[in-house]
Amino acid sequence: MLPSDLLVARVRKGFILPIFSSFNAIEVHIAKRFIEIFANSIGAKREELEKKVKNLEDLAFKLGLDYRFARGLAHLLYRRTSFSKPQVSVDPLKARLEVFKEASGKLGGFALDDEERAKVFASVASKLGVSVEELLKSFTAVYEELQIMESFETLSPVELLKLYNLSLAQTLLFKALDLTAEVEISGTKMKILLFNVKRLGLMYLAEKTFKGVKLYIDGPASIIKQTERYGTRLAKLLPYIICARRWSIKAKVRRRGRIYKFHLDDRYSRFFPRSKLELEEYDSKLEKIFYRRFTTLGSGWKVYREQEPLIAGKHVFIPDFVFEKNGVKVYFEIMGFWTREYLERKLEKLRKLGNVKMILAVNSELACSSDIGSLPFEVVLFKNKLSTVEVYKKLKKFKVEKREKPAEELEIPKEALEYLETLEKGLLAEILEKFEKMGIREEKALKILEKLGFHIHWSSLDPSKVYVEKKG
Repeated sequence: MLPSDLLVARVRKGFILPIFSSFNAIEVHIAKRFIEIFANSIGAKREELEKKVKNLEDLAFKLGLDYRFARGLAHLLYRRTSFSKPQVSVDPLKARLEVFKEASGKLGGFALDDEERAKVFASVASKLGVSVEELLKSFTAVYEELQIMESFETLSPVELLKLYNLSLAQTLLFKALDLTAEVEISGTKMKILLFNVKRLGLMYLAEKTFKGVKLYIDGPASIIKQTERYGTRLAKLLPYIICARRWSIKAKVRRRGRIYKFHLDDRYSRFFPRSKLELEEYDSKLEKIFYRRFTTLGSGWKVYREQEPLIAGKHVFIPDFVFEKNGVKVYFEIMGFWTREYLERKLEKLRKLGNVKMILAVNSELACSSDIGSLPFEVVLFKNKLSTVEVYKKLKKFKVEKREKPAEELEIPKEALEYLETLEKGLLAEILEKFEKMGIREEKALKILEKLGFHIHWSSLDPSKVYVEKKG
């Protein structure tokens, strides 16, 4: 994604479309020159790199390219570059603090002349046990332009231009009110795509289609808080949509106070880099903390993240968690980002789940604004922190049949089998003594006798008079 001031787009008849690179000779040449500048600047100061970048931006403009195009390429390459501060003998922050402390006592805070400034540095250098030159180097190490370029992740000119095109689309969608995506995709890949939508914390509804899935996603511009964070999440999803063989995107985008339509489909696939459909890392700290706390609660319930999707009418629904105990499953959904319209659509979808056992965790600030109480599910209200104890209390309301612990398979040692094969009748005390020599305890010995069809005649309380006889 690019800064919004670097977005290059054209507007026509209510539609907006980024002006993508078409990989013409001039664009490829400029991209190649930028990559060479970065690749050849390893070990140089940042200010030297920035000077070369500025010169190339000027050249691109003279060749008829939009200045935002050149700056956009440079922006993407800076993100693939790492810088380090110069090696110094004194921590830069400590050096500056000591110098300013020393200078503040001179002339009551008036500006120092060169001679007084030299005295300040000499005094501080002596105090810190370093030379004046070393102190000066530490003092200026905080300046970004003096950072040293350490590494650069290179790529080809066409790859850079494709990355630029993707970043343009992502930047435009950062101001989206909503987005609808239709993707033709296999069942396995559809699950990964839906899991990614879920993991990114996007407000979505999903419909299963004959050849894939249709997604309805609320955009960043539709919510009041955390717009930037949400926009970044939506930007992460875009490569997973366009990696499909067939896809289309429709969105409403707010730009400079007006709302435009934005359409894009697989005819543009060649303009973008190919992405691999892989599972995203979780972006929700709330879910991570809840999962960790619940697994240590000792509730007797197992908790799983993202089991098989549920079908609610024609919609596909993926709960955040599934609790399971003795074959009973209870689904758990945490309401995250929301708008009133999105929440109403989601509640309508949840009502279609029928007899599914479910617990909803709902932010108390939004619970008052919608008809949460009408849902046939257990509801846990929370504000900032989601209580695992409150969720467990709701779980206890679900009837779970107790399962008897399955009997352990009784293993009979070969030596014991051989001994009992020849036994018709004998004293229990002698048999137990024999078993003990085989390493078989009394309790197990009695179980073996019972399993092999022996009857114990408890004719006396004296163990030496109790005898064992094989059943006829």
